[in-house]
Amino acid sequence: MKSSILAVLSVGILALCAAAQNDRIHLNDGTVVDGVRVTSFDIRDLKYAKGGSSQSVSSDKVAKIELSKFSDTFRRALSNRDPEVLLTMAREQLKAKDNLLGQLGLHRAAIMFFDQGKAAEAVAALEEMQKALPEAGLVPEVYRQKFEYYLGLGASGVGNAGKVAKAYLDAAQGNAWPPGFALEANFFGALADRADPKTFQSKLRSIVDNASGTNPAIANRANVQLAHSLRETKDAAGARKIYEDLAAKDGVDVNSRAGAYLGLGLLLLDEGAANKEANRAALMMFLRVRLETRDAWSNLQAEALYNAIQAADRWKGGEYQFIMARCRGVLFNEFGRTEWAQRAKAGR
Repeated sequence: MKSSILAVLSVGILALCAAAQNDRIHLNDGTVVDGVRVTSFDIRDLKYAKGGSSQSVSSDKVAKIELSKFSDTFRRALSNRDPEVLLTMAREQLKAKDNLLGQLGLHRAAIMFFDQGKAAEAVAALEEMQKALPEAGLVPEVYRQKFEYYLGLGASGVGNAGKVAKAYLDAAQGNAWPPGFALEANFFGALADRADPKTFQSKLRSIVDNASGTNPAIANRANVQLAHSLRETKDAAGARKIYEDLAAKDGVDVNSRAGAYLGLGLLLLDEGAANKEANRAALMMFLRVRLETRDAWSNLQAEALYNAIQAADRWKGGEYQFIMARCRGVLFNEFGRTEWAQRAKAGR
């Protein structure tokens, strides 16, 4: 009798353990680690339990984590899409010493503020996270989100984007963070400080070489920017090869894939206004950014929508005016603060 009770208890314990291990970790190389329980996430390592063992991965290799309890913990704020409530609930997690949920909550609140066009509130939420948890695994997101925001403003934001890139590099090097973060900061610096095309392309090739073995996401993004620069300097063949390789490659991060689709569309658009089929193909590529990479950076989606409007207008095929109107509506409603929305409003 005692042995059967023990057997039942053992089965129950195993079931509880299995149920608890349903977090998910996304790595920069495209690998997804399922069936784990994330136990901590700081600037050095993400630690997790899988089965009966404890494991870890360097934080610069982590692209995203999904906690099974995140949605339940913040359900009220998420269902109402209310970043203010989410902010309050995240602070409660910090008070309860749950640094993992606290940092994730503050970060999500910042993203929601950005999505609502409230940049000041978004930056404040990120900086609050950094002040409360200076060694949090999501601290690099402070620099990433600021950089993306400023870069999305176009020429008016480049100066501030450069300052963010320098601050990121200083923090990564000064605090001896894992090397992938300094690589990312150098990449941001190259984007914000474009010299002549040859120098810019040389910097990007160096970043690709250095990042390929340690941070594939940065290598991919640098390759996208290299292809953009090659296209702008009339090396269409060199640009197309990079774009096509990235578009066909497995495990490519969503921003790089969006950039590849965008670049292929721009190449088709470059073929000339008289080529109806090229303009139609360009339109399809720009729409893929919206349909297949909805989580990509806002400035990428905005640029793709803007160019979809241009391509549809050149194509003038069936329902092209409806397509233009739909793209314009999404661009203005969701990305109204970007330079691409301003260009579209100005009719440029």
